[in-house]
Amino acid sequence: MKPCFRDPTCGHKGQMPHTLGGMVRHYISHKRPCAQHELKTFAKLPFEEALERAALAIDKDGKRFSHQTRLEGSQLRKARSILLDAARELHRCDSFDQLHNLIKEHLDGIRGLAELYYYDTALRIGASRGLMPKRVYLHRGTRKGASALGLDWRADSLGPRALPKELAVLDPYEIEDFLCIYKDHLRPEIR
Repeated sequence: MKPCFRDPTCGHKGQMPHTLGGMVRHYISHKRPCAQHELKTFAKLPFEEALERAALAIDKDGKRFSHQTRLEGSQLRKARSILLDAARELHRCDSFDQLHNLIKEHLDGIRGLAELYYYDTALRIGASRGLMPKRVYLHRGTRKGASALGLDWRADSLGPRALPKELAVLDPYEIEDFLCIYKDHLRPEIR
């Protein structure tokens, strides 16, 4: 079984780095390849197939992504139906922000779906269209990481300039991933 890339110790022998720069290097070496692989897989899919798989939160092997394992199949099937009905509108989006907001708007009434699902779904669909986030979107896990670094964790998203310089080597979607993975290891004094 492939290890979950959201676990900071997964695939890494030895001690967790104690500096922010060290954690960023750890992410680049041990976590980035998995995140990039997931998005490259979606980038190769035709739009409607990417939309359907993203809505159902299923990977290339037909298994549910770890972030969405607690969601009920009925919730995901309802989201898929709604997003497929909105496919033309979603396909016309010309930015990640627009795509994310439209997904949230269409799915807001489905009980159990929240910020992380909207973001992950938009990221996967966006990868199929070449629309990547230019800001770091916050949800439960990334809010904890942002708070640990003394950042504005109450915001919906953070611009790159609001972030520590050590994170500048990562793309916004990677920073989201980083904040979530390393949330329990971050603290203001490591900067």
